[in-house]
Amino acid sequence: MVAVDGPGAEHEQLAAWWTDWAQHRDARARTSLFFHYGGWIRILTARLLAVYPHPLAEWGDYIHFASLGLLQALERFEPERGVRFQTFAEPFIKGAVLKGLSCYVQDARSRHPDRSNQVAYDEEASFEVLVNAAVDLAFGFFLEMGIAEPMMQEGPQDIYARAANRNLLQDYVSALPPRERQIIEGHYYQQLDFAVLGELMGISRARVSQLHRQALQRIRAGYEQADDLDLKW
Repeated sequence: MVAVDGPGAEHEQLAAWWTDWAQHRDARARTSLFFHYGGWIRILTARLLAVYPHPLAEWGDYIHFASLGLLQALERFEPERGVRFQTFAEPFIKGAVLKGLSCYVQDARSRHPDRSNQVAYDEEASFEVLVNAAVDLAFGFFLEMGIAEPMMQEGPQDIYARAANRNLLQDYVSALPPRERQIIEGHYYQQLDFAVLGELMGISRARVSQLHRQALQRIRAGYEQADDLDLKW
């Protein structure tokens, strides 16, 4: 039995996910476990960033490498040994980050190819389709900026506005259907590309792309209905 922390209901849910994953290799249980440990991953990654700074790597790169380490740990963990998962997973995560940094190549497009590929289209694509794709891409970048930490040069009003936008953004993300929410959180919060998300969720990369686009459209519609928000492109 895996050692888990938390209140009763949360403990039971987490234990159920571990049972489904360990005994039945249920892909949905693995996905739930991955996102359950997302907050812990960010805390651990912040420590690794402080100890192992890299002149070319950004916060998103560290999160991406750490998330891959988490996936590797989920694949290899054996709950019946009675070891706490975080204790088991931490060396995998640290190793994935250090390996990623050692192979790091400064190529922004290769780090986030999915966002650039969103606006790819064939010769028969209509102008409306192209415009919608471009707007959705812009919302993707806005989403990424919305979850970023305040910049040092920002004043109190800027920080307040960013916090308000971040809270509103989180409300829209939380209201998404489960799979769309997982894709948004995985892609923007944990910097996973569509191929990794597809493998994690047991769906094709094309399906991930479709759900990602739907999620951005829902978020876009929410902002369009918010009279008190002033979007600056």
